[in-house]
Amino acid sequence: MNRVSAAPLPPAMAGAAPATDAFPTDNDWPGLALAAAGIGTPLDPLALERFARYRDLLLERSRQFNLTAIREPNAIEQRLFLDALALLPVIDATLARAGAPLHAGSRLIDIGSGAGFPGLPLKIARPGLDVTLVDATGKKVAFLQELIAALGLDGARAIHGRAEELGQDRAHRERFDLATARAVAALPALLELVTPFLDVGGFAFLPKGLAIEQELRSGKRAAKKLGVELLPPVDSPTGDTRIVIARKTTLTPKAYPRRTGIPVHSPLGQGA
Repeated sequence: MNRVSAAPLPPAMAGAAPATDAFPTDNDWPGLALAAAGIGTPLDPLALERFARYRDLLLERSRQFNLTAIREPNAIEQRLFLDALALLPVIDATLARAGAPLHAGSRLIDIGSGAGFPGLPLKIARPGLDVTLVDATGKKVAFLQELIAALGLDGARAIHGRAEELGQDRAHRERFDLATARAVAALPALLELVTPFLDVGGFAFLPKGLAIEQELRSGKRAAKKLGVELLPPVDSPTGDTRIVIARKTTLTPKAYPRRTGIPVHSPLGQGA
């Protein structure tokens, strides 16, 4: 099994520069081990072996069907693995301030997981997490199931289904401490899809682009209807993403999430 690459630390990593500034091209990529340590998320040898296997399987299966458009090993490490791992410092800091630090057995659900992002890298880095990956595409779920088995990840599972339906299922509704979702929908729809899964007091961490002011305004209106409050967004350690943080304060009204497709096509929070 090939290990995830690690080259000497470049001078730019000595300070607190965002990771994307530190390695602007693939030729400057120092390897996942040093890059992850540089954003405050060091990886042990087992995690690095798992990431190497993850990368290789993702490349192999992407030749058979579309899992990711990124087909270069360094780019997978930088643009997929590191971006996912960059959530961890934000999660740790947020939960520490709330007096509820991440612990073994904390339950995380990842909505629209696709090829496993960001939920599976979080599981690899923090194996004590209990992680549920949800996707509506059967082939992607089959890949995730294969990957979980190949990496020997206990306490991880992949579920085939839509968030609108699973969010109304008592087996999943309000059962999770943490929720993540990457590039699934605009913020109002995203909040409607993830909020029902959170227990009261739980947090959602939602990576977004840098220009999100309009989404935040409509997201705040949607949040009031869903039983969550939006905390100030946080810049990702990689420097190219803002992370929207939502804290669940009350039970979500039973009307949400609405039927399949409605949250996206008729999002909450529209208008003044």
